Amino acid sequence: MAKNAKANPFLMWVLGWAGPAWINLVKWTTKTEVIGRENFDQVMNSEEGFIVAFWHSRILMMVPMRQLYKGKRFWFMISEHRDGDMIARAVERFDISFARGSTMNQRKKDKKKGGADALRTLLKALKEGEGVGLTPDGPRGPRQRCQAGVAQLARLSGAKVYPVGYASKRAKILDSWDRFHMPLPFTKGCYVFGEGICVTGNTPEEMEASRLEIEAALNHVTKIADETMGHDPVMPAEHRATRQDR
Repeated sequence: MAKNAKANPFLMWVLGWAGPAWINLVKWTTKTEVIGRENFDQVMNSEEGFIVAFWHSRILMMVPMRQLYKGKRFWFMISEHRDGDMIARAVERFDISFARGSTMNQRKKDKKKGGADALRTLLKALKEGEGVGLTPDGPRGPRQRCQAGVAQLARLSGAKVYPVGYASKRAKILDSWDRFHMPLPFTKGCYVFGEGICVTGNTPEEMEASRLEIEAALNHVTKIADETMGHDPVMPAEHRATRQDR
């Protein structure tokens, strides 16, 4: 199917009903704990904008987490790819605003316009003290490898990046590129909040160091979540060379 193909209208309708229903079912039947509560409280009590970063495989239960930020507008970066249409339809009922585009992979020339528009939207939101959720390995991976966009957004906005992991005890790990973690109802779950990461460097070397710091922190909190819920941690995809590596 072409990359910019439109999603099936019937499928979109099903997701618009079934997605929120499933998320709410899991939410209301799951006993959830928060590890790193002090970091969570720091986000909740801050009047400054903040970035919450999580891997693409854990996006489903990051949606109801939005409801904890009462009084703050919350944004998700959603790709312009067909998959982004499906995600947007599934979570639009949870009072989440969307910036469509991708600031994640600067090598994709055809994404520049959408990425620039999304970047401006998110920078404005962060300056106004709002929250932004990003999947640094989305929309197509490699799995659990942080792309440059989240560090760039943090540097330009001055907002801290808070890595968040999630896992539930009863879950189906899908055979997808990201090993999607599909939580099941009537179980236990946990969020793991890491410390906020400041990105202040300007040189390519400093930005790469920040990117790697965010990646390591995200893998760490996700590993804790998996192990707490009795799962073997999902391993990051094999490293792919980027221009910075060459």
